Amino acid sequence: MEKLKSFKAASIIAMVLATALLFACQASSPSELTYEALCLGNNLFVITKTTEETKANLHLPLIGIFAGPQDLQAGDVVAFNIDELMESFPPQAKISRSEKLAAENRSYAAGFLLAQQLLEIRPESTFLIDVRTAEEFAEGHVPESINIPVGLIDEIRNCVPARDSTIFIYCRSGNRTVAAAKALWNLGYKVIFDLGGISGYSGDLEKG
Repeated sequence: MEKLKSFKAASIIAMVLATALLFACQASSPSELTYEALCLGNNLFVITKTTEETKANLHLPLIGIFAGPQDLQAGDVVAFNIDELMESFPPQAKISRSEKLAAENRSYAAGFLLAQQLLEIRPESTFLIDVRTAEEFAEGHVPESINIPVGLIDEIRNCVPARDSTIFIYCRSGNRTVAAAKALWNLGYKVIFDLGGISGYSGDLEKG
């Protein structure tokens, strides 16, 4: 439990540091739309693409504050610049310029830190799915994850009925998550992050 608390504290520190970098880098390129982000719903975004100069901010979750109302749903992709950034958890960003982009039928590569941050920010809509076998799951899994083997991925509808939920998937090496992501898209889920293999997780595993 103490290690889990330490991990959560580290995620907050990482977000604060990324926020500082975000504002510093954004100020250097005001004439272009620097970031692309995936909308998770309720104006919560995760940066999914940026320039080489601002790549330290990749996968930073933030709340977008726009000058006017926006017709954005979970799964929409937006390009934007940030005019002002307010310190909070998650950071709140005043969006100066934005453009809605064509959404792609795809999952996004990410890391376990982002999963932990979103499990803290919006636990009711964030799900961490281990698509390995039940035997592999029992031997050791990431805390707060749910076991749904890739061959039974259709059963996710029983525990994640809302198609606008944010789903993180991982397996042993990253191969099974590709098939799982494709199946999730076919089921209607639009916010999918592929964490790859469990070796990318640095915390203690749970057993059983």
